[in-house]
Amino acid sequence: MKSREERKYFDKEWKTMKAALTAFIENGEQENLHRFRVQVKKLRAFLILLDSLGVDIPLLKHFKPVRLVFKQAGEIRNAYINVKIGKDHQFNTGSFVAEQQLLMKNGTETFKSNGDKNLKAIKFAHKAIKGKIKPVSNLHINLFYQAQLKQIAASLAPLQFDESLHNARKRIKILIYNYKLVYKGLEAGFNEPYLDGVQKSIGDWHDTVLAIDLFSLYEVHNQTAFANLKNQLEKIKSNIIASTVDFYNQATTTVELAVEQLS
Repeated sequence: MKSREERKYFDKEWKTMKAALTAFIENGEQENLHRFRVQVKKLRAFLILLDSLGVDIPLLKHFKPVRLVFKQAGEIRNAYINVKIGKDHQFNTGSFVAEQQLLMKNGTETFKSNGDKNLKAIKFAHKAIKGKIKPVSNLHINLFYQAQLKQIAASLAPLQFDESLHNARKRIKILIYNYKLVYKGLEAGFNEPYLDGVQKSIGDWHDTVLAIDLFSLYEVHNQTAFANLKNQLEKIKSNIIASTVDFYNQATTTVELAVEQLS
């Protein structure tokens, strides 16, 4: 893969990230904040691939200003998700929703007031990274994907419903995010639909555990909703157990797709 192709991808994804951030600063809409955070994750995945070349100064170090903005945005997003969980699972009683809405409101106001400073920091980060992008060979891409999938498979056997599962999801998403950039150079199979299904199931597990924890934290007494959540959690866990059997072989077994389906 040539540096020119990598820089073009980098600029495109960065532009989309900046546009989403600028839009949120202007209108405070949650969808723009969500798009900003997704773009940060895509760019971080790309830099992780580049840093796997063994560079002297990791590109992720220059990405730190963006990660700081990402973290600030995460506090607002978490409050929004908590409100949504409360309403979806019928425990929007007492002070819970009001407390989370206040956190979201105050966090958004502070974030907007820091908008110009954050945009300036992101501009400098882009300049620092772009000039240091090096070409990644197809051989390295193949070795990287093979090693990552084997390590993920090892972390899922035996399967543990703890932080290691959440970390496995993050690693899967790194491979998925980079796939559209590297797929032409991959020789081994990469079953994107399967892997996307696995990471979504793990995401559902994580969200459901969060909802149950919030039930306990705020001592909600809606026992029907609580029981439904626990039943939902067991179904999700069963699905994850079934879908991750022979993970590596499933992840590398593919059906041929038309080129336009990958674009």
